[in-house]
Amino acid sequence: MKISFGNLELLKLAFALLFVSGLAHANDQSVTGDTMKPAKTSQNPPPANTSLPAYVRWSELEVDPAHMERFWAIGKENVRETRRNDPGVLAFYFAGEKDHPNRIRVLEVYANENAYKAHMASAHYKQFRDDSRPLLTGHALFEAVPVILGAKPQLPPPTAVVRMAKIEIDPAQLDTYRELVTEEIEASIRLEPGVFAIYAVALKDHPNQLRFFEIYADESAYLHHRNALHFQKYLNETKDMIVTRDLVETSPGSLAY
Repeated sequence: MKISFGNLELLKLAFALLFVSGLAHANDQSVTGDTMKPAKTSQNPPPANTSLPAYVRWSELEVDPAHMERFWAIGKENVRETRRNDPGVLAFYFAGEKDHPNRIRVLEVYANENAYKAHMASAHYKQFRDDSRPLLTGHALFEAVPVILGAKPQLPPPTAVVRMAKIEIDPAQLDTYRELVTEEIEASIRLEPGVFAIYAVALKDHPNQLRFFEIYADESAYLHHRNALHFQKYLNETKDMIVTRDLVETSPGSLAY
């Protein structure tokens, strides 16, 4: 895939390389459906303007392997500036595939579309956009809506591991599936110390196609989660609802935030 950066959407794509801490600004909140609300475990109010829809983007990128070091350097500079200046950015993570570390999956979450537009107009984003153009060789960019975005307030540790998934649900059973996965994610965040975040989003134009971005303290926390009673219940009750499942393992240490 080749990128032509004359296209406005591809200029927006460059922003998908921003590395912002996931939901640290959101004070341990979950986003369910299209509007933001405090998680059941939160002791803090949600950010301002939470009646507006949360704005979510999911990207799948390819970076020129020869420029990965440069890619990381400019991204880290951008995140420092964004943390200082852009409170409307609620979560932003990316991770590389284990077998192809230059293939990057990116999750972006904004308080609302206005927060997205405000960041797009910032000087630090524009600098990052210009610097990152030569580093990308391919992309797929999707507008998404939240199913449930669950996260603890603290950042993941350096040992964190990521698991990602693409799942297609039988459209006739989608509502039931959404209820079950919401229940499972809320329980995981509440009950498991090693589960730092599980983000479930649906592609806006294909609501039965879901994407998951999951962050665990380490490999043992991930294995513990797989054996948890609430996760086993979810597996058993949704197995006949899932049409296709593509699980992605990531490179150790490839999580950026």
